[in-house]
Amino acid sequence: MKAEEKGVYIYANMLDLNQDGKVDMISFVDPKGRGIAVAVDRHHDGTMDHIHVFQDVTGDGKLDMEDTKLIKREAAKLFRQAEISEGQIELFIEDAGYG
Repeated sequence: MKAEEKGVYIYANMLDLNQDGKVDMISFVDPKGRGIAVAVDRHHDGTMDHIHVFQDVTGDGKLDMEDTKLIKREAAKLFRQAEISEGQIELFIEDAGYG
């Protein structure tokens, strides 16, 4: 018997709102296109400083700080990538699940 793969796919849509060549907003959606979260660099300095989470992504059935921590972690990884540009990336998050 094969072990069931745990985790979920999340899509990160990177946007350069002020057209300075750096991503300053990441919109996360689930495979059905439903909004999960938005992470924003309002000061355009490469650091996320604002986040809104709309959906349970830890799989515990409730929207709480654990969901915010998970999205914050994934957004921070993306914002740190110097070569990142506008577009969509498919992410597989092993410790996530839809609740």
